[in-house]
Amino acid sequence: MAPGRIELLGNHLDYNGGPVLAAAIDRYVVVVRGDGDAGIGLIAADVIGATTESLDPTTLRDWRNPSSPPGPADYARGAIAAMLARYDVGLMAPSTLAIAGDVPIGFGLSSSAALCVAFSLALTKEAPPARNLVLIAQEAEHRAGTPCGTMDQSASVAGGVIRFDGATLGVERLAPDLAGLVFAVADSGVERHLATSAYPTRVAEGQQATLRLRALLGVALPHLAALTPEEWTSADRRGGLPDLLARRVRHVVSETQRVAAGADALAAGDWERFGALMTASGRSSATDYDISHPRVEEMVSEALEVDGVLGARMMGGGEGGTVLMLLARDAVSLVERRLRAGYYRRYGMEHRRDLIHVCAFTDGARVEPIGAA
Repeated sequence: MAPGRIELLGNHLDYNGGPVLAAAIDRYVVVVRGDGDAGIGLIAADVIGATTESLDPTTLRDWRNPSSPPGPADYARGAIAAMLARYDVGLMAPSTLAIAGDVPIGFGLSSSAALCVAFSLALTKEAPPARNLVLIAQEAEHRAGTPCGTMDQSASVAGGVIRFDGATLGVERLAPDLAGLVFAVADSGVERHLATSAYPTRVAEGQQATLRLRALLGVALPHLAALTPEEWTSADRRGGLPDLLARRVRHVVSETQRVAAGADALAAGDWERFGALMTASGRSSATDYDISHPRVEEMVSEALEVDGVLGARMMGGGEGGTVLMLLARDAVSLVERRLRAGYYRRYGMEHRRDLIHVCAFTDGARVEPIGAA
């Protein structure tokens, strides 16, 4: 089983080599493995009427998804292909895998990363080391058609709250005291799919900006997040980048600074400061990085008007999904009433259930024998 995650600060920094503050949350994808007759059978156990799909590992070593968006079986194919092509792990075949979970899809809680981590654990005879597990799960997503970084998988594998280093893939475990506060996510009602969003374009823009800055500054810039504020000021004054790339760089540089400030605030228990940084992160993501959605920003503005909300921002790949909020526990009901009477009513969503999820930090991915408590 593997948990989903929330990204506290560091939007779109992982694939740019930057730091991210993230946390595994109490929403899980569970993959149960049983005996099989041939190959690998796959069934969505929580989907009524689902049928078993058969996968033949012998045909998947070089597999890559020819179409998007990927489905659950594509992530399984990607995991199998990653293990066969790169890692010396024993594949559990024949077997049958049953999938279930409560990580909402399209929420920005990394349901696909949790699924790939869970697949990678279920398909191996012995759990790989944490770093290899992260890389297998990342490659599974890449092969399925999602050009993600490794922050999502790292948070799911590590558990708890982490500071993730996108340059080294290092993970520093943190232990913040929320002191009566909670993180919650609110559904905007705008569906999103990472593989078909602007996410791949942003990845390419980050790579392009890095190459141009290396030439402009004459420095061996290893990745975009390594650019210092002073170097960026110098490059910006020279006007060496088109406006679009300049805005992308401005977000990465400022977001990297926000993560550093957020880590200090988290360690000091300064949650008002942390909330302000979250809000600023969302604003930069929406403007300089162009990765939000007007309805998401509408919800952010409405949530921030409620007493007890310290910060709110768009979260995840962008273009829909959810709003992440940091708020007092007793303000959750106030926010829900405000959104149901306002935003949700405007968009015909006020009677839907499970629009707001309060998240608790949880342990990382693990294998448990069937029947274990």
